[in-house]
Amino acid sequence: MYQSFIRNIVARSKSTQTVIPIQKEESSPLTDLFGRFHNYLRISLTERCNLRCQYCMPAEGVHLTLKQHLLTTEEVIRLARLFVKEGVTKIRLTGGEPTVRRDLVDIVASLKQINGLETVAMTTNGLVLTRQLVALQRAGLDVLNISLDTLKSDKYEKITRRKGFDKVTMGIDLALQLGYNPVKINCVVMKGLSYECRVMSD
Repeated sequence: MYQSFIRNIVARSKSTQTVIPIQKEESSPLTDLFGRFHNYLRISLTERCNLRCQYCMPAEGVHLTLKQHLLTTEEVIRLARLFVKEGVTKIRLTGGEPTVRRDLVDIVASLKQINGLETVAMTTNGLVLTRQLVALQRAGLDVLNISLDTLKSDKYEKITRRKGFDKVTMGIDLALQLGYNPVKINCVVMKGLSYECRVMSD
């Protein structure tokens, strides 16, 4: 049953496909119809977000799934173990915004205990990183992607419908100070709002 479940998820996945030499790769439930073996899994922890970006969510928000219908911490870890058992070596935590989930640090710590899982990554809008990143690093977070669509605070507020540009840039600075290198920046290019990208590094 789980193999059928995993194969269906992989068929719908838009994640990066990586071909790696492992035994029985061709018969693995993580091998798609084109022969590509998927060793990279994204897990969405929540639909909730503390921003209201124009390209993502209406200003009034969206109707959210009832909490009892979301994966618990234990279910997230169980699902991760099933995928790692089949050959997944990297898991990225996403949302919504993963940092709004109260058990995020516990999830990262539990994922790092799974034998065979090499990398735990997270994509975040960076709004609360200054409060959470030290604990996340101690829990074992390996890789960090931060979404930032502009380098101008007024445009940031226009795009996200929220204040917080300074908090995000402070979060990026903290990530660099803690040794995350590179700190990857995600940007949605929008007509009339795009900017010249610059490399953020130490």
